[in-house]
Amino acid sequence: MAAKEDLNLGKGNGAGDADKASGGGKGKLIAIIAVVVVLLGGGGAAAFLLLGNNDDAATEVAGAEPAAPKVEEREAAYMPLEKFLVNFDHKGGMRYIQTDIQLMAYEPAALENAQRNMPAVRNRLIMLLSDQDFDALRTVEGKETLRQDVLKAVNEVLKLSGQDAVQDVYFTSFVLQ
Repeated sequence: MAAKEDLNLGKGNGAGDADKASGGGKGKLIAIIAVVVVLLGGGGAAAFLLLGNNDDAATEVAGAEPAAPKVEEREAAYMPLEKFLVNFDHKGGMRYIQTDIQLMAYEPAALENAQRNMPAVRNRLIMLLSDQDFDALRTVEGKETLRQDVLKAVNEVLKLSGQDAVQDVYFTSFVLQ
């Protein structure tokens, strides 16, 4: 008789059957919703990737003026200068500025020109840095003014050789003491 009871585990008072039916139905519903969400997301991603952002086609369909041709972006080239360590007088005491400067140009010829004229460039920058006001350099505005002065000084030296000039300079370190 124990064997018959073991075989009839699925049959009984019916309470277990109701739990299985309601739990199984909820599980299937959740699984179906999850599959639908994943398929919609995948379809949307596929449509975005395949159709892309076709601005030219959109303007032709709309009858609007075609977009202006895109300007080719130029790649900037950089050249680090050797570290500058310059002393200058401040209210009767000696102060120091230590800075790393990088030159930026869109034309490699400009950086080659700077390399050929490096002694003159460094001399001009040392003289410029030596003539600074300590209190002014402690402000962002003072540093920006110095950066513009450095750019102007470098380009003045480079233009003496009749070659290309650099477009910008950057302080990659700046220490006042």
